[in-house]
Amino acid sequence: MNFKLFLLSIGLLVSSVSAQTKTNLEVVDSLIGLSINKISNSVLDKSDEFALNFNSPEDYKIFNNSIVDKLQKSGFNLSEEKNRSEILNYSIENIAVDYSDMFRDGIFGEYLIQRNIKLNGSYFVISSGNLGNVNNYEYTFKDTVALNAVNSLQNIAYSFTSPEIPDEPFFSSLVEPTIAVGTAAIAVYLFFNIRSK
Repeated sequence: MNFKLFLLSIGLLVSSVSAQTKTNLEVVDSLIGLSINKISNSVLDKSDEFALNFNSPEDYKIFNNSIVDKLQKSGFNLSEEKNRSEILNYSIENIAVDYSDMFRDGIFGEYLIQRNIKLNGSYFVISSGNLGNVNNYEYTFKDTVALNAVNSLQNIAYSFTSPEIPDEPFFSSLVEPTIAVGTAAIAVYLFFNIRSK
């Protein structure tokens, strides 16, 4: 009996767990991971020592440790000594977070909003004093999030994660009250009309 109760409790717990939506910073970090994969695939010999030269706006410096970690996990041997190492120049030129297309999930459902996150930048390798080709990258992420969850996805310390949220659509703000008033009016009419007969 106790075992069945235990299994039932575990089943209820597992069924009530839902996936957590990634924050804007987490999505950007995963897009950076895609750019690191591109670098890893284009650099054939990662056994040499590489010095990382990360050139980006000040707001994007938050990703420095993540970039180092991802490069090391991709097999790069990173060093601080730039004079005897190959140099990997990596830059993030722009991170754009945008919210668009607010809509309802059904007639009476919650408001949803489309989230678009775009990352672009470039990288090149200096090997034995020779400048390699500059390679550009651009990655885009799109999903739909609940409007009431938007504030928890942003980080106000970093302005690029907190874009302006569009206003509620005018038409959809009229539909719900109109349906509610119309339904109430029909119910009252039918109640008194049927009752009087």
